[in-house]
Amino acid sequence: MKARIAGSLLIAMFCVACSPTRMTRRGLADAPPATAHVIYVTPTAEPTLVPTAARLLPISTPTVNDQLERLADASAGCPPELGKLYSEASDQCLAGPDGHFCTGGLPPIVEPPVDDLRAPGALIEAARVDSLEIPATADGPGIGLVWLRLEETLSIDALLIGSVRIQHRASSESGGARWRSLTVESGIMPADCSAAPGNGVLVLQSLYGQTARLHINGVAAQINGTLIVLTQNHATKFIAFEGQIVLTAFGQSAALNVGQQLALRYKPGDWTRPAGPPGIPGLLEYELIEDLPILLFERPVPIPQPGFAQTQGGVNMRVSPDINSRLLYQVPAGETMSVLGISRDSQWLHIRLGNGETGWMSAELLARRLGEIRKVYDETPEPPQRLGIHARSASVNVAAGGNLREAPDTAFRIKRTLPYGTPLHLLARSPYSPWVKVSVDGLSGWMALFTLATKSVIGSLPIDYRVPLPPRPTPTPSFSYGGGHAYPDPAGGY
Repeated sequence: MKARIAGSLLIAMFCVACSPTRMTRRGLADAPPATAHVIYVTPTAEPTLVPTAARLLPISTPTVNDQLERLADASAGCPPELGKLYSEASDQCLAGPDGHFCTGGLPPIVEPPVDDLRAPGALIEAARVDSLEIPATADGPGIGLVWLRLEETLSIDALLIGSVRIQHRASSESGGARWRSLTVESGIMPADCSAAPGNGVLVLQSLYGQTARLHINGVAAQINGTLIVLTQNHATKFIAFEGQIVLTAFGQSAALNVGQQLALRYKPGDWTRPAGPPGIPGLLEYELIEDLPILLFERPVPIPQPGFAQTQGGVNMRVSPDINSRLLYQVPAGETMSVLGISRDSQWLHIRLGNGETGWMSAELLARRLGEIRKVYDETPEPPQRLGIHARSASVNVAAGGNLREAPDTAFRIKRTLPYGTPLHLLARSPYSPWVKVSVDGLSGWMALFTLATKSVIGSLPIDYRVPLPPRPTPTPSFSYGGGHAYPDPAGGY
Protein backbone atom coordinates (compact mmCIF):
# COMPACT_ATOMS: atom_id res chain seq x y z
CA MET A 1 0.00 0.00 0.00
CA LYS A 2 2.82 2.38 0.50
CA ALA A 3 6.32 2.24 -0.91
CA ARG A 4 9.33 1.83 1.37
CA ILE A 5 11.89 4.51 2.04
CA ALA A 6 15.36 3.37 1.04
CA GLY A 7 17.93 6.10 1.50
CA SER A 8 17.82 8.46 -1.45
CA LEU A 9 16.45 5.95 -3.99
CA LEU A 10 13.49 6.91 -6.13
CA ILE A 11 10.51 4.73 -5.26
CA ALA A 12 7.90 4.20 -7.94
CA MET A 13 4.19 4.13 -7.27
CA PHE A 14 1.12 2.96 -9.20
CA CYS A 15 -0.17 6.49 -9.01
CA VAL A 16 0.08 9.54 -11.25
CA ALA A 17 -0.10 13.03 -9.77
CA CYS A 18 -3.21 14.74 -11.01
CA SER A 19 -4.19 18.40 -10.94
CA PRO A 20 -7.95 18.65 -10.66
CA THR A 21 -9.87 21.66 -11.84
CA ARG A 22 -9.66 24.24 -9.10
CA MET A 23 -12.88 25.28 -7.47
CA THR A 24 -13.38 28.33 -5.31
CA ARG A 25 -15.24 28.34 -2.03
CA ARG A 26 -18.15 29.93 -3.81
CA GLY A 27 -18.23 27.07 -6.33
CA LEU A 28 -18.34 24.31 -3.73
CA ALA A 29 -21.67 22.54 -3.96
CA ASP A 30 -23.34 20.90 -1.01
CA ALA A 31 -20.79 18.19 -0.30
CA PRO A 32 -21.89 14.60 0.25
CA PRO A 33 -20.88 12.90 3.49
CA ALA A 34 -17.35 11.50 3.65
CA THR A 35 -17.12 8.17 1.92
CA ALA A 36 -15.62 5.06 3.43
CA HIS A 37 -13.65 4.07 0.34
CA VAL A 38 -10.68 5.67 -1.38
CA ILE A 39 -8.19 4.38 -3.92
CA TYR A 40 -5.21 2.75 -2.23
CA VAL A 41 -1.83 2.38 -3.87
CA THR A 42 -0.16 -1.03 -3.84
CA PRO A 43 3.65 -0.71 -3.59
CA THR A 44 5.94 -1.99 -6.28
CA ALA A 45 9.70 -2.25 -6.49
CA GLU A 46 9.63 -1.76 -10.27
CA PRO A 47 10.12 1.74 -11.71
CA THR A 48 7.28 3.54 -13.47
CA LEU A 49 7.14 6.71 -15.55
CA VAL A 50 6.32 8.89 -12.53
CA PRO A 51 8.80 8.17 -9.73
CA THR A 52 8.43 9.95 -6.42
CA ALA A 53 11.52 11.19 -4.61
CA ALA A 54 11.43 9.88 -1.05
CA ARG A 55 13.47 11.31 1.79
CA LEU A 56 14.28 9.44 4.97
CA LEU A 57 11.71 10.85 7.36
CA PRO A 58 10.96 10.08 11.01
CA ILE A 59 7.87 7.98 11.67
CA SER A 60 6.28 10.97 13.35
CA THR A 61 7.13 14.03 15.36
CA PRO A 62 8.00 13.03 18.96
CA THR A 63 5.83 15.62 20.66
CA VAL A 64 4.02 15.60 23.98
CA ASN A 65 0.25 15.68 23.64
CA ASP A 66 -0.82 19.31 23.36
CA GLN A 67 -3.40 19.11 26.09
CA LEU A 68 -1.23 17.32 28.65
CA GLU A 69 1.50 19.85 27.94
CA ARG A 70 -0.95 22.70 28.56
CA LEU A 71 -2.18 21.09 31.79
CA ALA A 72 1.41 21.03 33.05
CA ASP A 73 1.90 24.71 32.20
CA ALA A 74 1.55 26.73 35.39
CA SER A 75 0.23 29.71 33.43
CA ALA A 76 -2.86 27.68 32.50
CA GLY A 77 -3.97 27.77 36.14
CA CYS A 78 -4.73 24.03 36.25
CA PRO A 79 -4.17 21.95 39.39
CA PRO A 80 -1.19 19.59 38.91
CA GLU A 81 -3.41 16.67 39.85
CA LEU A 82 -5.59 17.04 36.74
CA GLY A 83 -3.19 15.34 34.32
CA LYS A 84 -2.72 12.51 36.80
CA LEU A 85 -6.50 12.25 37.21
CA TYR A 86 -6.92 11.83 33.43
CA SER A 87 -4.42 8.96 33.35
CA GLU A 88 -5.83 7.20 36.42
CA ALA A 89 -9.39 7.57 35.12
CA SER A 90 -8.33 5.91 31.86
CA ASP A 91 -6.84 2.97 33.74
CA GLN A 92 -9.99 2.57 35.82
CA CYS A 93 -12.75 3.04 33.26
CA LEU A 94 -11.60 2.57 29.66
CA ALA A 95 -12.56 -0.73 28.07
CA GLY A 96 -15.06 -1.50 30.83
CA PRO A 97 -18.05 -3.87 30.61
CA ASP A 98 -21.08 -3.18 28.42
CA GLY A 99 -24.23 -1.80 30.03
CA HIS A 100 -22.47 0.05 32.87
CA PHE A 101 -21.61 3.54 34.07
CA CYS A 102 -18.06 4.06 35.37
CA THR A 103 -16.94 7.17 37.24
CA GLY A 104 -13.42 8.51 36.81
CA GLY A 105 -13.70 11.97 38.37
CA LEU A 106 -16.02 13.92 40.66
CA PRO A 107 -18.80 11.81 42.19
CA PRO A 108 -22.00 12.13 40.15
CA ILE A 109 -25.52 12.53 41.51
CA VAL A 110 -27.62 9.52 40.54
CA GLU A 111 -31.36 8.89 40.57
CA PRO A 112 -32.58 6.66 42.13
CA PRO A 113 -29.97 7.51 44.81
CA VAL A 114 -27.06 5.05 45.11
CA ASP A 115 -23.57 5.24 46.58
CA ASP A 116 -22.04 2.87 44.03
CA LEU A 117 -20.43 5.60 41.90
CA ARG A 118 -18.71 7.69 44.56
CA ALA A 119 -15.26 6.07 44.29
CA PRO A 120 -13.18 6.41 41.08
CA GLY A 121 -13.45 3.28 39.00
CA ALA A 122 -16.80 2.30 40.54
CA LEU A 123 -19.37 0.63 38.26
CA ILE A 124 -23.14 0.57 38.24
CA GLU A 125 -25.51 -1.09 35.80
CA ALA A 126 -27.02 1.45 33.43
CA ALA A 127 -30.40 -0.26 33.79
CA ARG A 128 -30.52 0.87 37.45
CA VAL A 129 -30.12 4.56 36.59
CA ASP A 130 -32.87 6.98 35.54
CA SER A 131 -30.72 10.12 35.56
CA LEU A 132 -27.14 11.08 36.26
CA GLU A 133 -25.68 14.53 36.89
CA ILE A 134 -22.05 15.65 37.21
CA PRO A 135 -21.64 18.83 39.27
CA ALA A 136 -19.66 21.72 37.84
CA THR A 137 -17.46 22.17 40.91
CA ALA A 138 -16.33 20.40 44.04
CA ASP A 139 -14.35 21.21 47.18
CA GLY A 140 -11.15 19.70 45.78
CA PRO A 141 -9.50 19.74 42.33
CA GLY A 142 -10.96 17.59 39.63
CA ILE A 143 -13.42 17.34 36.80
CA GLY A 144 -16.48 15.23 36.17
CA LEU A 145 -15.75 12.14 34.03
CA VAL A 146 -18.27 9.35 33.59
CA TRP A 147 -18.11 6.64 30.94
CA LEU A 148 -21.29 4.93 29.78
CA ARG A 149 -20.79 1.77 27.75
CA LEU A 150 -24.26 1.03 26.42
CA GLU A 151 -25.75 -2.35 25.68
CA GLU A 152 -24.05 -4.26 22.88
CA THR A 153 -27.14 -4.00 20.68
CA LEU A 154 -26.81 -0.20 20.57
CA SER A 155 -23.24 -0.25 19.15
CA ILE A 156 -22.30 3.00 20.87
CA ASP A 157 -20.51 4.30 23.96
CA ALA A 158 -20.65 7.64 25.75
CA LEU A 159 -18.39 9.86 27.83
CA LEU A 160 -19.69 12.68 30.03
CA ILE A 161 -17.16 15.47 30.60
CA GLY A 162 -17.64 18.35 32.99
CA SER A 163 -21.02 19.71 34.04
CA VAL A 164 -23.60 17.43 32.39
CA ARG A 165 -26.98 15.93 33.26
CA ILE A 166 -28.46 13.07 31.25
CA GLN A 167 -31.87 11.51 31.77
CA HIS A 168 -33.30 8.29 30.38
CA ARG A 169 -36.50 8.71 28.37
CA ALA A 170 -38.93 6.01 27.38
CA SER A 171 -37.97 4.76 23.95
CA SER A 172 -40.44 5.30 21.13
CA GLU A 173 -39.56 1.80 19.95
CA SER A 174 -41.30 -1.07 21.73
CA GLY A 175 -38.78 -3.26 23.45
CA GLY A 176 -36.01 -0.73 22.79
CA ALA A 177 -32.83 -0.89 24.84
CA ARG A 178 -32.54 1.41 27.84
CA TRP A 179 -30.83 4.74 27.12
CA ARG A 180 -31.73 4.52 23.45
CA SER A 181 -33.64 7.75 24.12
CA LEU A 182 -32.27 10.42 26.45
CA THR A 183 -32.11 14.11 27.21
CA VAL A 184 -28.89 16.05 27.78
CA GLU A 185 -28.31 19.34 29.57
CA SER A 186 -24.81 20.75 30.02
CA GLY A 187 -23.43 23.70 31.93
CA ILE A 188 -20.47 26.08 31.97
CA MET A 189 -17.32 24.92 33.73
CA PRO A 190 -15.24 27.10 36.09
CA ALA A 191 -12.67 29.18 34.21
CA ASP A 192 -9.75 28.60 36.63
CA CYS A 193 -8.09 26.04 34.33
CA SER A 194 -7.78 27.33 30.75
CA ALA A 195 -6.68 23.90 29.43
CA ALA A 196 -9.83 22.16 30.64
CA PRO A 197 -13.16 22.18 28.74
CA GLY A 198 -15.14 25.37 29.27
CA ASN A 199 -18.50 23.63 28.83
CA GLY A 200 -19.83 20.23 29.80
CA VAL A 201 -20.32 17.86 26.86
CA LEU A 202 -21.62 14.42 26.00
CA VAL A 203 -19.34 12.45 23.65
CA LEU A 204 -21.02 9.66 21.65
CA GLN A 205 -18.94 7.17 19.65
CA SER A 206 -20.26 4.32 17.56
CA LEU A 207 -18.21 1.15 17.20
CA TYR A 208 -16.02 0.80 14.13
CA GLY A 209 -17.96 0.42 10.92
CA GLN A 210 -21.31 0.35 12.73
CA THR A 211 -24.15 2.85 12.72
CA ALA A 212 -25.85 3.63 16.01
CA ARG A 213 -29.29 5.22 16.34
CA LEU A 214 -30.33 7.24 19.38
CA HIS A 215 -32.91 9.87 20.25
CA ILE A 216 -31.17 12.85 21.87
CA ASN A 217 -33.26 15.80 23.09
CA GLY A 218 -36.06 14.70 20.77
CA VAL A 219 -33.79 14.43 17.71
CA ALA A 220 -33.21 11.11 15.92
CA ALA A 221 -29.45 10.81 15.53
CA GLN A 222 -27.79 8.37 13.14
CA ILE A 223 -24.15 8.14 14.21
CA ASN A 224 -21.34 6.41 12.34
CA GLY A 225 -18.41 8.06 14.06
CA THR A 226 -18.19 10.61 16.89
CA LEU A 227 -20.83 13.18 17.85
CA ILE A 228 -20.43 15.90 20.49
CA VAL A 229 -23.62 17.16 22.18
CA LEU A 230 -23.93 20.17 24.49
CA THR A 231 -26.54 22.75 25.42
CA GLN A 232 -26.24 26.55 25.59
CA ASN A 233 -28.83 29.31 25.86
CA HIS A 234 -31.89 27.12 25.19
CA ALA A 235 -30.19 25.44 22.21
CA THR A 236 -28.73 21.99 21.70
CA LYS A 237 -25.55 21.96 19.62
CA PHE A 238 -24.68 18.81 17.71
CA ILE A 239 -21.04 18.83 16.51
CA ALA A 240 -19.77 16.32 13.92
CA PHE A 241 -16.38 15.30 15.27
CA GLU A 242 -15.74 12.23 13.14
CA GLY A 243 -17.45 10.13 10.48
CA GLN A 244 -21.00 10.52 9.23
CA ILE A 245 -23.82 12.12 11.24
CA VAL A 246 -27.48 12.47 10.20
CA LEU A 247 -30.01 14.29 12.41
CA THR A 248 -33.78 14.12 11.93
CA ALA A 249 -36.56 16.15 13.57
CA PHE A 250 -40.12 16.91 12.43
CA GLY A 251 -39.59 14.60 9.47
CA GLN A 252 -36.68 16.66 8.09
CA SER A 253 -33.06 15.43 8.03
CA ALA A 254 -29.71 17.20 7.98
CA ALA A 255 -26.39 15.48 7.18
CA LEU A 256 -23.33 16.91 8.93
CA ASN A 257 -19.81 16.73 7.57
CA VAL A 258 -16.99 16.61 10.09
CA GLY A 259 -16.20 20.22 10.96
CA GLN A 260 -19.85 21.25 10.99
CA GLN A 261 -22.46 21.69 13.71
CA LEU A 262 -26.21 22.10 13.95
CA ALA A 263 -27.97 24.15 16.63
CA LEU A 264 -31.64 23.51 17.46
CA ARG A 265 -33.71 25.81 19.68
CA TYR A 266 -35.86 24.59 22.61
CA LYS A 267 -38.41 26.06 24.97
CA PRO A 268 -36.82 27.04 28.30
CA GLY A 269 -36.51 24.04 30.60
CA ASP A 270 -37.79 21.50 28.07
CA TRP A 271 -35.15 19.40 26.29
CA THR A 272 -37.56 16.71 25.10
CA ARG A 273 -38.54 18.33 21.79
CA PRO A 274 -36.94 21.02 19.61
CA ALA A 275 -38.96 24.09 18.66
CA GLY A 276 -38.60 23.41 14.94
CA PRO A 277 -36.95 21.27 12.26
CA PRO A 278 -33.18 21.30 11.64
CA GLY A 279 -31.82 24.10 9.50
CA ILE A 280 -28.64 24.28 7.46
CA PRO A 281 -25.49 23.07 9.27
CA GLY A 282 -22.84 25.72 9.96
CA LEU A 283 -19.13 25.58 10.77
CA LEU A 284 -18.31 24.20 14.20
CA GLU A 285 -17.40 26.59 17.00
CA TYR A 286 -13.81 25.55 17.65
CA GLU A 287 -13.67 27.03 21.15
CA LEU A 288 -16.33 24.52 22.25
CA ILE A 289 -14.12 21.51 21.48
CA GLU A 290 -10.49 22.67 21.48
CA ASP A 291 -9.85 21.50 25.06
CA LEU A 292 -11.75 18.23 25.00
CA PRO A 293 -9.57 15.48 26.55
CA ILE A 294 -9.58 13.31 23.41
CA LEU A 295 -7.15 10.82 25.01
CA LEU A 296 -10.02 9.78 27.30
CA PHE A 297 -12.30 8.85 24.40
CA GLU A 298 -12.92 5.16 23.87
CA ARG A 299 -11.45 5.84 20.43
CA PRO A 300 -9.12 8.88 20.47
CA VAL A 301 -9.85 11.18 17.53
CA PRO A 302 -7.86 14.24 16.38
CA ILE A 303 -9.75 17.49 16.94
CA PRO A 304 -11.11 18.77 13.60
CA GLN A 305 -10.91 22.37 12.46
CA PRO A 306 -14.03 24.29 11.37
CA GLY A 307 -15.24 23.20 7.94
CA PHE A 308 -14.09 20.60 5.44
CA ALA A 309 -12.34 20.10 2.10
CA GLN A 310 -13.26 18.10 -0.99
CA THR A 311 -11.36 16.60 -3.91
CA GLN A 312 -12.54 17.62 -7.38
CA GLY A 313 -10.25 15.14 -9.14
CA GLY A 314 -7.56 12.67 -8.16
CA VAL A 315 -5.29 14.33 -5.58
CA ASN A 316 -2.12 12.93 -4.04
CA MET A 317 -1.90 12.61 -0.28
CA ARG A 318 1.61 12.75 1.17
CA VAL A 319 3.34 12.02 4.45
CA SER A 320 4.46 15.64 5.00
CA PRO A 321 3.78 19.09 3.48
CA ASP A 322 6.43 18.74 0.76
CA ILE A 323 6.05 17.78 -2.90
CA ASN A 324 9.10 15.50 -2.52
CA SER A 325 7.77 13.62 0.50
CA ARG A 326 6.43 10.10 0.37
CA LEU A 327 3.28 9.56 -1.64
CA LEU A 328 0.62 7.72 0.35
CA TYR A 329 -2.42 7.43 -1.91
CA GLN A 330 -4.19 9.13 -4.74
CA VAL A 331 -7.58 10.11 -3.40
CA PRO A 332 -10.33 10.16 -6.06
CA ALA A 333 -12.75 12.95 -6.88
CA GLY A 334 -15.71 13.53 -4.59
CA GLU A 335 -14.02 12.64 -1.29
CA THR A 336 -15.09 14.93 1.56
CA MET A 337 -12.42 15.23 4.25
CA SER A 338 -11.97 16.84 7.63
CA VAL A 339 -9.12 19.29 8.15
CA LEU A 340 -6.76 18.91 11.13
CA GLY A 341 -4.29 21.71 10.47
CA ILE A 342 -2.43 23.81 7.92
CA SER A 343 1.25 24.28 7.06
CA ARG A 344 3.03 27.47 8.05
CA ASP A 345 3.13 28.66 4.45
CA SER A 346 -0.61 27.91 4.07
CA GLN A 347 0.10 25.78 0.98
CA TRP A 348 -0.77 22.38 2.51
CA LEU A 349 -3.70 21.04 4.52
CA HIS A 350 -3.34 18.19 7.00
CA ILE A 351 -6.48 16.17 6.32
CA ARG A 352 -8.27 13.08 7.60
CA LEU A 353 -10.09 10.75 5.23
CA GLY A 354 -13.42 9.13 5.95
CA ASN A 355 -11.62 5.87 6.85
CA GLY A 356 -9.46 7.57 9.49
CA GLU A 357 -6.21 7.81 7.52
CA THR A 358 -4.37 11.14 7.64
CA GLY A 359 -1.90 12.94 5.39
CA TRP A 360 -1.11 16.18 3.60
CA MET A 361 -2.68 17.59 0.43
CA SER A 362 -1.93 20.70 -1.61
CA ALA A 363 -4.52 23.27 -0.55
CA GLU A 364 -4.88 24.76 -4.05
CA LEU A 365 -6.04 21.41 -5.44
CA LEU A 366 -9.00 21.19 -3.05
CA ALA A 367 -12.39 22.82 -2.88
CA ARG A 368 -12.75 24.22 0.63
CA ARG A 369 -15.42 25.41 3.00
CA LEU A 370 -13.31 26.37 5.98
CA GLY A 371 -13.31 28.70 8.92
CA GLU A 372 -10.22 29.91 10.76
CA ILE A 373 -7.68 27.08 11.10
CA ARG A 374 -6.11 27.30 14.55
CA LYS A 375 -3.55 24.47 14.23
CA VAL A 376 -0.47 25.50 12.22
CA TYR A 377 2.53 23.17 11.92
CA ASP A 378 4.92 21.61 9.42
CA GLU A 379 5.84 18.38 11.21
CA THR A 380 3.13 15.75 11.35
CA PRO A 381 2.01 15.22 14.96
CA GLU A 382 1.64 11.78 16.45
CA PRO A 383 -1.90 10.39 16.37
CA PRO A 384 -3.72 10.56 19.72
CA GLN A 385 -3.54 7.38 21.77
CA ARG A 386 -5.20 6.23 24.98
CA LEU A 387 -3.54 7.08 28.28
CA GLY A 388 -2.18 4.73 30.91
CA ILE A 389 -2.18 0.95 30.77
CA HIS A 390 -4.43 0.86 27.69
CA ALA A 391 -2.08 2.94 25.54
CA ARG A 392 0.53 0.61 24.02
CA SER A 393 0.49 -2.63 26.00
CA ALA A 394 -0.18 -6.08 24.54
CA SER A 395 0.57 -9.74 25.19
CA VAL A 396 1.06 -12.87 23.10
CA ASN A 397 -2.27 -14.64 22.68
CA VAL A 398 -1.23 -17.86 20.89
CA ALA A 399 -0.83 -21.05 22.93
CA ALA A 400 2.09 -22.25 20.83
CA GLY A 401 3.77 -18.83 20.97
CA GLY A 402 3.96 -15.91 18.57
CA ASN A 403 6.66 -15.28 15.98
CA LEU A 404 8.62 -12.04 16.15
CA ARG A 405 9.82 -11.23 12.61
CA GLU A 406 12.20 -8.75 10.97
CA ALA A 407 9.41 -7.07 8.98
CA PRO A 408 5.58 -7.20 8.77
CA ASP A 409 5.02 -10.28 6.61
CA THR A 410 5.49 -14.04 6.96
CA ALA A 411 8.11 -13.90 4.17
CA PHE A 412 10.60 -12.30 6.56
CA ARG A 413 12.92 -14.14 8.97
CA ILE A 414 11.75 -15.13 12.47
CA LYS A 415 13.88 -13.43 15.13
CA ARG A 416 12.33 -15.21 18.12
CA THR A 417 9.23 -17.15 19.12
CA LEU A 418 7.65 -15.58 22.19
CA PRO A 419 5.74 -17.74 24.70
CA TYR A 420 2.03 -17.28 25.43
CA GLY A 421 1.37 -14.36 27.76
CA THR A 422 4.62 -12.50 27.06
CA PRO A 423 4.01 -8.77 27.74
CA LEU A 424 4.89 -6.45 24.85
CA HIS A 425 5.13 -2.75 24.14
CA LEU A 426 3.53 -1.53 20.90
CA LEU A 427 5.69 0.81 18.80
CA ALA A 428 4.13 1.25 15.35
CA ARG A 429 1.93 -0.31 12.68
CA SER A 430 2.65 -1.56 9.18
CA PRO A 431 1.95 0.49 6.05
CA TYR A 432 0.77 -2.53 4.09
CA SER A 433 -0.37 -5.35 6.41
CA PRO A 434 -2.24 -6.00 9.68
CA TRP A 435 1.00 -6.26 11.66
CA VAL A 436 2.45 -4.20 14.51
CA LYS A 437 5.98 -3.42 15.62
CA VAL A 438 6.65 -4.41 19.22
CA SER A 439 9.51 -4.39 21.72
CA VAL A 440 10.30 -6.98 24.38
CA ASP A 441 13.42 -7.29 26.54
CA GLY A 442 15.29 -4.76 24.42
CA LEU A 443 14.47 -6.57 21.16
CA SER A 444 12.09 -5.12 18.57
CA GLY A 445 10.34 -6.78 15.65
CA TRP A 446 7.02 -7.33 13.94
CA MET A 447 4.10 -9.57 14.89
CA ALA A 448 0.80 -10.34 13.20
CA LEU A 449 -1.97 -8.55 15.05
CA PHE A 450 -4.14 -11.65 15.38
CA THR A 451 -1.45 -13.25 17.58
CA LEU A 452 -1.81 -10.51 20.22
CA ALA A 453 -4.26 -9.48 22.92
CA THR A 454 -4.45 -5.70 23.37
CA LYS A 455 -6.78 -2.87 24.35
CA SER A 456 -4.72 -0.30 22.49
CA VAL A 457 -6.28 1.56 19.57
CA ILE A 458 -4.07 0.22 16.80
CA GLY A 459 -5.10 2.96 14.39
CA SER A 460 -3.57 5.47 16.82
CA LEU A 461 -0.10 3.96 16.47
CA PRO A 462 2.27 5.77 14.12
CA ILE A 463 2.93 4.09 10.76
CA ASP A 464 6.51 2.93 10.12
CA TYR A 465 7.09 3.76 6.45
CA ARG A 466 10.70 2.54 6.57
CA VAL A 467 9.95 -1.17 6.56
CA PRO A 468 11.11 -3.20 3.53
CA LEU A 469 8.54 -4.34 1.00
CA PRO A 470 7.70 -8.05 1.05
CA PRO A 471 9.42 -10.05 -1.70
CA ARG A 472 6.05 -11.14 -3.08
CA PRO A 473 2.75 -9.33 -3.73
CA THR A 474 0.46 -8.94 -0.73
CA PRO A 475 -3.27 -8.27 -0.76
CA THR A 476 -4.27 -4.70 -0.03
CA PRO A 477 -5.69 -4.60 3.52
CA SER A 478 -9.43 -4.29 3.91
CA PHE A 479 -10.34 -0.79 5.03
CA SER A 480 -13.60 0.31 6.58
CA TYR A 481 -14.76 3.50 8.29
CA GLY A 482 -12.70 4.35 11.32
CA GLY A 483 -10.05 2.40 9.48
CA GLY A 484 -6.38 2.39 9.82
CA HIS A 485 -4.53 -0.71 8.95
CA ALA A 486 -5.61 -3.19 11.60
CA TYR A 487 -7.64 -3.50 14.76
CA PRO A 488 -7.94 -6.13 17.46
CA ASP A 489 -11.53 -6.81 16.48
CA PRO A 490 -12.38 -5.80 12.88
CA ALA A 491 -16.05 -6.59 13.52
CA GLY A 492 -16.32 -3.89 16.17
CA GLY A 493 -14.82 -2.62 19.38
CA TYR A 494 -11.47 -0.93 19.78
